[in-house]
Amino acid sequence: MEELLLNAWCEIVNWNWSGIIQSITGLGTLIIAFIALTSWRRQHRSQAVTKLLDQLTDSMHEFIQSISPAVQMLTFVRLGIESQEFNPDLNKDLQHPQAVAYIEKEGRESADRLMELLKNAEQPVHRIRSLLVKGQVLGISNYHECQNACNMIVWQFDRLQVVFTMLSSQHMNWAHPKVIENLGSMLDITPEDISHHINENQKKFLAFLKDTYAQEYKSV
Repeated sequence: MEELLLNAWCEIVNWNWSGIIQSITGLGTLIIAFIALTSWRRQHRSQAVTKLLDQLTDSMHEFIQSISPAVQMLTFVRLGIESQEFNPDLNKDLQHPQAVAYIEKEGRESADRLMELLKNAEQPVHRIRSLLVKGQVLGISNYHECQNACNMIVWQFDRLQVVFTMLSSQHMNWAHPKVIENLGSMLDITPEDISHHINENQKKFLAFLKDTYAQEYKSV
């Protein structure tokens, strides 16, 4: 037994300890480098996420501010349609006589004014949609919540464009089923409903931001 232990000790003594230490040192350096690279990647990703969400927040704020005058214009359009109730030339044989009377009388002018207001919101809408696409590659937790909220908000821009289209169409067959359907869809778009969608989804967006910022700062 003693001879066996002695032989083992001799073997250990004869090891190339200089090479072994160098190997261990190299392995330690590799591990440290890997940890540093992982940390750098995590920080780089967090910076990218923070930058994107900051830009998205600014664009959302800009959009909500820029769409407000168009929503106000829709209020005036609705009042104009309602005022046609007292129009003596109202064609009550139509499905939506008041809307038709307003469009034929003031639709073109109102459509032009509405489009001028909507132009102010075009750039933030394009920016928001572009940022939402870029965010898909960052692997953000629960990103679908952000997408759904933002898309619902900018959808109000699309709805106001529907109003513009109908207002500018003064010479349509108002008795055609598809035209009647489109008029009904336009009348369903109200300032109150637009504001409700914006406010509710803005809350969801802000809640998402709070949770995501907390996760990103915690992980750095």
